[in-house]
Amino acid sequence: MATLLFILGTLFMALATIFGFDLTELNALNAFLWVLITLVAAVVSFGGVWVFMGLFVLVVRNENPHGVWRHRIINSIVTLFVRLLNVKITLTGKENIPDKGETFVLYSNHQVIFDPLFIKPLFKHHPLVFVAKEEAFDWFVLGHWLKRMGYISISPQADRSAAESIIKGIRLLGEGIPMAIYPEGKRSFSNTMLPFKPGAFKLATKPKADILVAAIYDFTTIFKGWPFKRAKAYVHIFPKLTYETYKDMNTNQLAEHVRSMIQSQLDTYASLSK
Repeated sequence: MATLLFILGTLFMALATIFGFDLTELNALNAFLWVLITLVAAVVSFGGVWVFMGLFVLVVRNENPHGVWRHRIINSIVTLFVRLLNVKITLTGKENIPDKGETFVLYSNHQVIFDPLFIKPLFKHHPLVFVAKEEAFDWFVLGHWLKRMGYISISPQADRSAAESIIKGIRLLGEGIPMAIYPEGKRSFSNTMLPFKPGAFKLATKPKADILVAAIYDFTTIFKGWPFKRAKAYVHIFPKLTYETYKDMNTNQLAEHVRSMIQSQLDTYASLSK
C-alpha cells in the first residue's frame, strides 16, 4: 500500500499545485485530504487483491489443488495481503519448520478468521492444507479460493461428517501433503485459548504423523488502528513431536500436552508485553 499511497500522494500534490492549493500548511482541510488519500489507497489496494484472487480461482479451477506451484502463487498473494494490512509478523522457531518434502500435522491456537493467511506463507516450501469450518466455504470469493486450494471443510459437530473430514485429511497425509487444523474448533478472539477437542488429534495419531505446534499471539490487534498504525503479531514454532515421542498418549492426553505447550508461549508473550 505504501507504493500506491506514494503514487496517489504525488498525483494529488501535482493537482494541488496546478490549482493553487498550499499543502504545506497544517490545517484541518489538509489533514482531511491526506486521510482521504490513505483510505483511497487502502481501498484500491485491497480491491486489487480481491480481483487477483478471483482471477486466480478462475484460472486454476481445473488444476491439481495440491500442486506446489499453486501454493507458491497463493503464498505470494497472501504475503502482499499482509503487507497491505501493514502487519509485522515476528516469527521465532523458524529453524523448527520441517524441510521441504516432509509431512506433518500443524496444530495452533485460533484467534481470528484470517489466521491461516498469516501462517501459510511461513511454510513457503510446503503445500500446507488447512481443515476449515464448513461455513467459510460459502463465503464470496474466499470460499471458492478455499476449494481451489484443496482445503477440507469440517462440521463444528462431532458427527459422522466431521469424522469423514478427518479421514480425508489422513488420506492427504498419505499422499505427502502436510495438514493444519485448529483443535479449539473455533476462534477465541483473544490471547486466551478455548478448550481443545481431542478428536482433532486423530488426524495425526491415526497415520502416526509428526506433529508441529505453533503459538500465535496478538492476531486480534491486526485491524486495530489500520491503516494508520502498524500492527504487530507473533508466531512461535515449537520443535516437532515425532510419533515416538507421543505414541503412549491417548488423544485427551495429547490435546492437553499440546495445549500446555502453546499456553507456556502465550504466557511468555504476555510477560514481555507488560
